[in-house]
Amino acid sequence: MHPTKKLKGLKSKLLDGKKILVVVSSSIAAIETPKLMRELIRHGAEVYCIATEETKKIIGEYSLEFGCGNKVCYDITGSIEHVMLYDICDAMVIYPATANIISKISLNIADNIVNTTATMFFEKKPIFIVPAMHQNMLDTIDNHLTNLENKKNIYIVSPKMEEEKAKVPSIEDVVLDVIEKLSWKNNNNNNKNKSKKVLILSGGTAEFIDKVRVISNLSSGKTGYLLAEAFCRDGFDVEVIHALGKEPPYYVKSHKVLTAKEMLNKALELGKDADIIISCAAISDFTPEEQIEGKIKSDRDVVIKLKRNPKVLAELRKAFPDKIIVGFKAEYGLEKEELVDIATKKLKEYNLNFIVANDLSKHYFGDDYNEVILIGKDKLKEFKGKKSEIMEKIKDEIIKN
Repeated sequence: MHPTKKLKGLKSKLLDGKKILVVVSSSIAAIETPKLMRELIRHGAEVYCIATEETKKIIGEYSLEFGCGNKVCYDITGSIEHVMLYDICDAMVIYPATANIISKISLNIADNIVNTTATMFFEKKPIFIVPAMHQNMLDTIDNHLTNLENKKNIYIVSPKMEEEKAKVPSIEDVVLDVIEKLSWKNNNNNNKNKSKKVLILSGGTAEFIDKVRVISNLSSGKTGYLLAEAFCRDGFDVEVIHALGKEPPYYVKSHKVLTAKEMLNKALELGKDADIIISCAAISDFTPEEQIEGKIKSDRDVVIKLKRNPKVLAELRKAFPDKIIVGFKAEYGLEKEELVDIATKKLKEYNLNFIVANDLSKHYFGDDYNEVILIGKDKLKEFKGKKSEIMEKIKDEIIKN
């Protein structure tokens, strides 16, 4: 087995069951193509590769084979590769696409393996075209790009314009475009978890004192990020509401909020469609009783009166009595028995399915390691070690419920 196969599905199953043909033409950006192919594989795709002969002057055959884990084809033989690849692949990604390749595809010219294979896919299966060239060349072939954009199943991935050049966008941007068009969300497959939706509340919220200053906390958002990754790897439909801290994975649908009220309102809106709701966000318990207009002058002392925010977990359970809801409880400097007692009371008070308790005096916000206690209605488990491994175990316990 080629080592590349071990990467399959390491990030998600969003492209599980999909076979994608990556096409390489002779732009210097071809050196990035192995990274693109491996990222597609990490989301579950099987990747094949064809390239023009000219690309050998830029990137070696072994580099492309390393990227996809399959033999790379440079010409059409008695195996009629263009027909075979059309039959087995779900889509074609031309990365990078030169002015020459784009113009010939637009004119339906078939004079090498790339153009000929494109005529097989043309308007029948998705073709993603990622231009890479000088600005002048991009302007010259604008009519061909316009022609292709108006065709069925052809998607032009917008280049990044820098230094008078149309450069390929980030690998993540290209893969995200492919995911959005080919994801199992839009197709039928056998993934047992595809219809199960997980909503995650992540990061630290902030409450405005005036129009400039806020009360907040040091939550890193790493826990929400890692939980989103863990559920994606198992094929769940994951959505994240996040405040301050680490942004969710690029391939996860997310919603940005700031205050506790915004997070609650968004959770009540999205929670209707979720099967599992996990609140690992550090949500502000208090908010200023009055928000001052403008900016408070710094030449005097200020007394700020705080009022309590609604408890998000309580409101979610009230709104969704039958859903699986998981909470997190962070304390500081407590003995284990006291931490368990406090967390268990919250579990019962909000009628949660699980609560995860941790002591910030052992591992503070942002640490890559943690010690947590997972408490359910009939179980208590302790996990310690890398935070990524802990979130994987917590995910497993939740889905057993």
